[in-house]
Amino acid sequence: MRRVQVQVVTCALLLLVFSASPGQAASPSSGSVGPASGSAIAVDFAPVGPGVSSGGTIESLCAPVYCDGFNLTVALPQPDGQFYSSHVASLQIVYTWNSTLQNDMDVFAFAPDGTESGPGTPDDISTGAGKEVLTVANPASGSWFVESHVGITPVATPAHAVITLTYQTVTVPPPPALGPHDPRFTNASPPLHYQNADVLSRTNAGEPSLGTDWKRGVAMYMAGTQISRITFNDTASPPTATWTDVTPPQQGVVNEDAILFTDHQTNRTIATGLLVAGSNATYSDDAGATWKPGSFPVPHSPDHETVASGPYAAPAPPTAGLAGYPNAVWYCSQNILQIAGSFCGRSDDGGITYNPSGMVFGAGSPCGSISGHIKIAPDGTIYVPQNNCKRADGIGGQGTAMSTDNGSTWTYPVIPDSTARSGNAGTDPSIGIGSGGTIYEGYEAGDGHARIAVSHDRGKTWAPSVDVGAVWNVQNSKFPEVVAGDDNRAAYAFLGTSSAGNDQSASFGGTWYLYVAFTYDGGGHWLTLNATPGDPVQRGCIWNGGGSNPCRNLLDFNDIGIDQNGRVLAAYTDGCANIDFSYSSVVGGVQGAQHGPSNCDSDPNAFANTDKVSLDGLARQGCGLGLLAAKDPGFYNACPAPTVVSVYPAAGATGVPRTTGVSATFDQPVSSATLRLVDASGNSVLGTVACGNPCTRVIFTPSRKLSNHTLYTATATGTNPAGTATRTWSFST
Repeated sequence: MRRVQVQVVTCALLLLVFSASPGQAASPSSGSVGPASGSAIAVDFAPVGPGVSSGGTIESLCAPVYCDGFNLTVALPQPDGQFYSSHVASLQIVYTWNSTLQNDMDVFAFAPDGTESGPGTPDDISTGAGKEVLTVANPASGSWFVESHVGITPVATPAHAVITLTYQTVTVPPPPALGPHDPRFTNASPPLHYQNADVLSRTNAGEPSLGTDWKRGVAMYMAGTQISRITFNDTASPPTATWTDVTPPQQGVVNEDAILFTDHQTNRTIATGLLVAGSNATYSDDAGATWKPGSFPVPHSPDHETVASGPYAAPAPPTAGLAGYPNAVWYCSQNILQIAGSFCGRSDDGGITYNPSGMVFGAGSPCGSISGHIKIAPDGTIYVPQNNCKRADGIGGQGTAMSTDNGSTWTYPVIPDSTARSGNAGTDPSIGIGSGGTIYEGYEAGDGHARIAVSHDRGKTWAPSVDVGAVWNVQNSKFPEVVAGDDNRAAYAFLGTSSAGNDQSASFGGTWYLYVAFTYDGGGHWLTLNATPGDPVQRGCIWNGGGSNPCRNLLDFNDIGIDQNGRVLAAYTDGCANIDFSYSSVVGGVQGAQHGPSNCDSDPNAFANTDKVSLDGLARQGCGLGLLAAKDPGFYNACPAPTVVSVYPAAGATGVPRTTGVSATFDQPVSSATLRLVDASGNSVLGTVACGNPCTRVIFTPSRKLSNHTLYTATATGTNPAGTATRTWSFST
C-alpha cells in the first residue's frame, strides 16, 4: 500500500467523446534537444478535454481527448554511462495554457525505458494563465514521449511547452580527512536468518523504524511483523549488538506500513501496523517485555501511518495528563486519493484512546497529502513534513505542516530554495528538532541531491539549503532521516550514490551507501561520513512509485535516533549482501522469490537487473562527538583501530585476469595506506598505489600484466590515530 497521486472530483463527470480527436496532433509532432547544452524546442499541443483524469494507465496510453503527445529525442554528447560519470544534466519542460474556467492541465514525460515523470509543479487548478514546470534530472538519451494531459479540464484546452536540455561538468572537491574525534560507525545489524516472516511468507526488513529507551539503554526496532529489542556491549572491540525478538502476538500476523516510536521522557514504546480498516496498535513500558493494546483515531486513512509522542503546547488542553500519561501521542495517516487528504489525531492517555482526528493535508492546503514522519518539539510544536509544497513563486518545494496549538490549526512553512522531484519519484523529507526548537529539514531535492535547511524560528525564515552529499559526489539520494539533540547538534542520514541518471529506471546502475552528515554549529558546517564503507546498501534502482516493482525491496523509508549518551543510530533496509543460501522474500508481488547465492557486497555486477534482498540493517555510532554536549567527552575517545572489511580479488580466488587491480577497503578513513603484491617467489610486483581523500579504499595497479597461472600474495595496511589495520591474502591468475 502506498502513495498513488490521484485526482478526483465530486461533481458529475463530463461526457468524454473519443471518435473525433486523433491521439497526436502536436506541432511539430517530433523534435530533439541536445547534444549542446542549452538547446531547446517549442511545442504547441492540440486541445485536450473536456475530461477528468484518474491517473494510472491512461497516461501511458495517451488516449484521444485525454492527451496529445510529442515525440522527443534527447541527444547527449557521449554514451550515457560515460557522460554521466562526469556531468549532471536537466531536462526542463515549461508547460503553459490559458482557460476562462477553472482548469488543471498536466504534463508528463516518458523515458526511453517507459519510466514516467510528472505531473509538473504546481499541480493545481487555476483560472486564466496556467503553468506547470516538469524537471527531469539526468535524462537518458534516446526517444522520449511528452504528453499534454487533462487533469480536471472542463473545456478543450490547447497548451504550449518549451523543452530545454542543460548540463554541466561535475566538479568534486576532496572530502575532508577525519580527525581523531570525528564520528565513526559500526555495524550493529542482526545475523542472517534472524528476521521472521508474516503469514504470507513475506520477510520484514522493509521500512524499519527505530526507538531508543534511555532508561534501559536499549534500542527498539520494528520492520513488518517483527519487533526487536537490541542491547549493546561496548566493552567488546568492536562493540557487539544482541537482537531479541519481543513481538507481541497481535503484531505478528500481517502489517502494512508498520511504525514504532519510543518517547525519551516516558520510555513508552508505541508500535502500530496498518490493517487497511484500522491500525493494530500496541504499547510497552518495559522495552517489549510486556505489551498492552492501544487504538487509533477516527477518521482514519489507509496508508503510510506515523506515530510520535511529546509535550503539549501551552496552554495544554483540559484533558492533558488526566489519565496519568504526561505527553500527547499523535497518530497520522494518509489517503490513497490525494484530494481526500491526510489526517492526524491526538491521544491524551498515552495511545489508549484518541480524540477525533482532523485533516492536515488535503483540499486547500499548499502541500500534497503524502506525509513524512511526525515530530514534536520540546515546546509542543508539531511538524509533519511533506515533499511537494507550493513555494511563494508557485514552484513545488519541500515543507511541513505545523501546529502550535495542539492540532487545532495548521500552517505550512516551505523552504524557499528547495525543489521537489516529480510525482512518485521522490521520498519523504524528515525533520529533526533541537532542544531549543531549531528545526533541521533534510530532503531529496528535485535533482536528487541530499540537501538540508535550518530554521531557528519555526519556519518563518530558513538558512540556505546545504548539499551535504556533495563531498562524496552524491548525485541521487533516498530516504532522508534527521535527528537533533542539543539545539546546535544534528545528524542527517540518507542513502546516496555517485551515479547520475534516472534512479527509477530498471537500467540504473548506481551503487548506494548509507551516509550520515553531522553538524555541531547549528548547520553552519556539515561533516558527511560513509557509514557503510565496503558494504553497499543497494545496487541498481530504488523505486518510489508504489505498487510492485523489483526495485522496491527497500520500500519507502528508513529511521534515525539517538541514545541517552548522544550516539546516533541509523536503521536501514539492506538490499545488498554476500549470501550463499536461498532467501525468501517478496519481489514484484511474487511471494517466496528465491535469492542467492550472491556476492552483491563485493561484486559490482551482482544483482544488476535482478531481484533484490531485504535485510534488517542498523549502523551505530561507535565513537566521535555525539549530539549531547552534556555527555562529552563520553564515548568519543573510544574510536577503534581500523579494520579491512573487504578485498579484491577475493581471498583464494582463481582464474583472476592478468590485468586486474588489487584493492582493500577499510571500515573507516585512514591517514595513510599501503598495498604490496608479491609473487610465489616473494618478488615484489612493480606498480602504483592510490587512495582517495578520505582514504577508505587503497588500490594497487600493476605496471604490467601479471604472470599467467601464478599465485600472488597481497598485504594491505592502513593507519589512523586510532591504530593500524593489516590484511594479507592470496589469489591466483
